Amino acid sequence: MPKIALNLSSEQVEALSKMFPDLPIEDALMTIITNALSSGKPPKVEDKGLKSVIDMINAYTGKIEEVNRKISYLLEVLEDLSARIQSLEDQIRNLPHAVQPAKTEEKREARKSAIDILREQKIMFESDIASKIKNRDAFFEKLRRSGAVVIELAKERVAIDPDYFSKFIEKVEKVAVSSDEALSKELSKEDLKLLKALMNSGLAYFDSIKKKWVIDINA
Repeated sequence: MPKIALNLSSEQVEALSKMFPDLPIEDALMTIITNALSSGKPPKVEDKGLKSVIDMINAYTGKIEEVNRKISYLLEVLEDLSARIQSLEDQIRNLPHAVQPAKTEEKREARKSAIDILREQKIMFESDIASKIKNRDAFFEKLRRSGAVVIELAKERVAIDPDYFSKFIEKVEKVAVSSDEALSKELSKEDLKLLKALMNSGLAYFDSIKKKWVIDINA
C-alpha cells in the first residue's frame, strides 16, 4: 500500500484531536479520507485548522484519483497489447506450414553432389577423402560417370574437374622450366601439387631437349 506523508501544524493536529478525540491522528486522517472518497464530496467543517487539514487531504485524494485513472488506462492498453500478441502468436504458429516447402528447397540446394564439390575444389585426391568415404571405388566411378577426369596414380586415385584439367594441361605445356623454384612462379599451388603427383607416377616429365613438359595419361 502506498504511503503518504503529511506535515501537520500544531493547530491542525489540535483540530483533528477535537473532531476525533478517541482516535490517533493517523486513524483520524484515514477516516476523513475514507469518508471523502466514499461520498465523493469533501466534508463541511467550520474549524479553520481542520478545514486546512481537509484541504490538504483533498489535494492528495485528487492525486490518488488521477493515479487510479492512469492505472485504468494502462490496464486497457495492456489488455489490448495482450490481445494483439495472442493474435501474432496464432499467426506465427501457422507460418511453419506455409514456409515448409521453401525450407525443403533450401535443404535440397544445400545438399551438393560430389561433382559439384569437385568443381569447387578442382582436384580431389583419394588420400584426402579416405576417412570420409567408405566405398571409394563407387565414389570415383560416380565422379567418372558425371564427367570428372579420374587418374590412377601410383598409390592412389585423383579426380579432376574437366574444365580445370584442360586449362592445367595447356598451362603446363607452355612452361619451359623444371626447378621447383621456377615452377612455383609459373604455377599455382594446386597446379604444382597435381604436376608433382603426375611426375611421381610417371605420367608427366620435363623434356630437357624440347624444354617443355609432357603429360601422358589415359584418363
